[in-house]
Amino acid sequence: MTILPDDHFAAVRAAVETCFPVEEVWFQDGRPAFTIAPSPDDKARFLRLRAELDPLGVLPLLRRRDGETVVLLAPKPPLARTRWLLPIGLFAATLGTTFWAGTQISGGVCTPGLPGPAGSGVAFSLSLMAILFCHEMGHKLVSIWRKIDASPPLFIPLPPFTGLAIGTMGAVIFTRTPAPNRDSLVELGASGPIAGFLVAIPLLLYGIAHSLVIDHAAIVARGCPVAEIPSPLLMQMLQQWLLHPGPGAEVLIHPMAFAGWVGLLVTALNLLPASMLDGGHVTRAVFGPRLHLVLSYVAVGVGILFGYWVMSLLILLMIRRGHPGPLDDCSGVTPVHKVMAASLVAILVLSAVPLGSF
Repeated sequence: MTILPDDHFAAVRAAVETCFPVEEVWFQDGRPAFTIAPSPDDKARFLRLRAELDPLGVLPLLRRRDGETVVLLAPKPPLARTRWLLPIGLFAATLGTTFWAGTQISGGVCTPGLPGPAGSGVAFSLSLMAILFCHEMGHKLVSIWRKIDASPPLFIPLPPFTGLAIGTMGAVIFTRTPAPNRDSLVELGASGPIAGFLVAIPLLLYGIAHSLVIDHAAIVARGCPVAEIPSPLLMQMLQQWLLHPGPGAEVLIHPMAFAGWVGLLVTALNLLPASMLDGGHVTRAVFGPRLHLVLSYVAVGVGILFGYWVMSLLILLMIRRGHPGPLDDCSGVTPVHKVMAASLVAILVLSAVPLGSF
């Protein structure tokens, strides 16, 4: 940003002085900066300043520099025009690839009590897409509420390959402006995993209740191929509660339960406390930049331990970009938002799928 014209600078200065007691005005890289006297209501004052500077095309940032609280300024990125053809096309493509994946996990004659290929495709696709859609819409609704410029959800179709066919690599939302403060950054990171997890629970309940319990020897006698998958803690608990499988028994899960399994895996991956992942947003808000960086490297190790090799590699690549933090990086996190952050630990424990031996 170049030095502002006099009239523009006067308007910006007036807005800052209206919201904060200004102690000093100075310039950093041609941009005006303001040293302010901190007060207990800085969070509310900053939100008011953000609203006043928005028509001027300026984003304020509240930072601490050398023991002082300063307001810095940055140009506000222009609102991007939403092009709906791409997100709608990707959503439709992902519906198709997840349906195809669902048909591939049908056991056919080996599982006469479970849906056939077409029914399996529908049950798996709609269930998984419901989890992913609600996950992404949790983020999107928070971005609208907190006035964070963000793209529509972009789903990632994945043609099923031999082995574990799931039909998708999830979805992403790109944010073009930072969260206004640490509270909203917690909300932005937590809303998706919480929404997706809450949708996954009833789907898992139905899917596990309609799964089959069969003796392992009977499966072998039929000559049916069976792929054993590790179960997250939540699925283990639900299987014991609903099915009571005895020793030597195998649970052949319903396609809807498998969709819940994939949904829990996606939730766990996103909750790793690293970089720009959902868990990374929350740890950045609660613990600040230094501990966020440490936890990002810890997440790499945890990912390797659990068999999330690709995610660990992606985290290593993302760590180099850092995390911009919220606009107001000085105001603390409220107790309610700390409880919200803590709830994510419980969700991660219940959802984590150990793929190390899979």
